[in-house]
Amino acid sequence: MNYFEELLAKQMPTEEERKKLAEISSAIQFKINALCKSENINASCIEVGSVSKNTNLKSSDIDMFITFDKTYPVDFIEKKGLEIGHSVLENGTEKYAEHPYVSGYVSGIKVDIVPAFRINAGERIVSTVDRTPLHTVYVNSNTDEKMIHDIRLLKVFLKRINVYGSEIAKSGFSGYLCELLIIHFKSFEEFIKYMASLRGKLIIPEGSDRKFTEPVIIIDPVDPSRNAGAAVSEENLSRLKLASKIYMTKRFDILEHAGENKPGRGTAIRIFTLRKPDIIDDIIYPQAIRLKNRLWDILEDNGFIPIASEISVNDNIEILIECKLEELPGVEIHKGPPVESGEAIKFIDVWNGNPRLMRGPYILNNRVYVDIKAKNRNMEEIIREELKNSDIGKNLNGYKDEIKIITETENMGFDVENRFYSRYLF
Repeated sequence: MNYFEELLAKQMPTEEERKKLAEISSAIQFKINALCKSENINASCIEVGSVSKNTNLKSSDIDMFITFDKTYPVDFIEKKGLEIGHSVLENGTEKYAEHPYVSGYVSGIKVDIVPAFRINAGERIVSTVDRTPLHTVYVNSNTDEKMIHDIRLLKVFLKRINVYGSEIAKSGFSGYLCELLIIHFKSFEEFIKYMASLRGKLIIPEGSDRKFTEPVIIIDPVDPSRNAGAAVSEENLSRLKLASKIYMTKRFDILEHAGENKPGRGTAIRIFTLRKPDIIDDIIYPQAIRLKNRLWDILEDNGFIPIASEISVNDNIEILIECKLEELPGVEIHKGPPVESGEAIKFIDVWNGNPRLMRGPYILNNRVYVDIKAKNRNMEEIIREELKNSDIGKNLNGYKDEIKIITETENMGFDVENRFYSRYLF
């Protein structure tokens, strides 16, 4: 048993967990169908997601869709979907994607109840979630026990190299994409072998790049107008290529120990953290990137020499920036005009007798310079001052005063390596 098979064995749902998921799913389906029947609504409940396809790993969620007849208007299925969701999930909360939906917990298992329109294969969708039940039918009709094992193995592999998940913050491979890849290549080994030798884009079937420009192009068999791999970034595709090359050499030790025992770098690490507004990641993540870029610019413009950054968006927004300097030196080199310029004398007059002048004026090449006493050498004070007039996005601007700057990472128990795992190759 190789390293990844061992990982899979640890992440396989137990028989007890499978039974619990099945019982919860069955009970929810019964309740939803009974409610629809009692109100004479042309709708039914169907389970979707990895649990419905038996490709789930441990601690999976349950995804239940209420599929309404297409004759209903959108506002009806949204309103009725929320009503039914709240009836089934007593402490459920409303969340928002293309349609509002209800999310909650049953016996410790997370459950999402989502409204959608019922469509048949080949029919035009009304909303993007409508095709999801068809994904379940397709996967269940095209997999066997060995392929299901390999789908799970691929998920474990992609998780280990940090490219699993299609959410905007990850830009990786979704569970459905894993299923499509194993269905196409028939096995995990054949897919990894293919990826180890792949040059350029991953395109399935070949020739499908005529309508799409993304690095990964996997035509959705349920909807040929859709690229199921659109979320995958070029960087994550490259990680998969390299990890596949390593896997094919049977050097599992490289993948097993990647990211471990990294020595101290002798740099200044700061982590900027603030509470994440209750807004979906597709909206808030670009603003978090904007904040990270603004922090980087402030540090760079003020001479702290930033060299690396990472971002994590969960319950909080956490931004790590690593700089070469902890504190600025006490002197700033201030460049003046060329000596041939009419401004040279004015520059000398401005600094002549100034209490901040520490050396100069002097000439370096063809310009006049002075060395002056630094106004502020403290990183935190400089950042807070410059953020006051910075636009970091309409949903984050009101949180600027709440930003915490963590400097003593070890003493505060902040797990830099695990929170910002993508700092390493895998």
